[in-house]
Amino acid sequence: MKAVAPILLLFLLYLPTAAQEPLGDGNSLAEVRDKRNVLLIVFKSRVLDVTDRERAIIEDVLKADPQPKGRYRWVYSQLAAKLNKYMKKYRSLSAATELSEADYVIFFNVVEFRRILNTVYPYGELFVIVKGSPETLKPPRVVWKARKVLFAEDAIGDLIKDLKAIRGET
Repeated sequence: MKAVAPILLLFLLYLPTAAQEPLGDGNSLAEVRDKRNVLLIVFKSRVLDVTDRERAIIEDVLKADPQPKGRYRWVYSQLAAKLNKYMKKYRSLSAATELSEADYVIFFNVVEFRRILNTVYPYGELFVIVKGSPETLKPPRVVWKARKVLFAEDAIGDLIKDLKAIRGET
């Protein structure tokens, strides 16, 4: 009985912590593996609420105009060029022009423009947001985000690399 008590105590202490651990890293493109229509959105988010940042970003993206304005049009064209190259090569994506047509959204949040050797480089965060489904009661959610603030072309390159891996494209 003395040997069972410590084991039982250890089991009771471990069980609640095991139930609270996440199953994955929360950064998986598995949900978009079979989805084709994607909408690219680029703008500078004015998120101030850090308590629920992802919800605030999703709300901004859902209200955003899909056509970039001003200097964000240049960033959009850089990202779109890399995505178009991927689309032509693998034919596993197609571009959506409106949010209603898209299965998911690729959102680049411009954080800053850095000037290095008289050349401007856009830096920001890249997110993949899956649209919600009223039938299954799933709200829109962020399923992938860049590891850190990156140069725009590096961020989209990381996403394309992960898309290739999840879809088995070489």
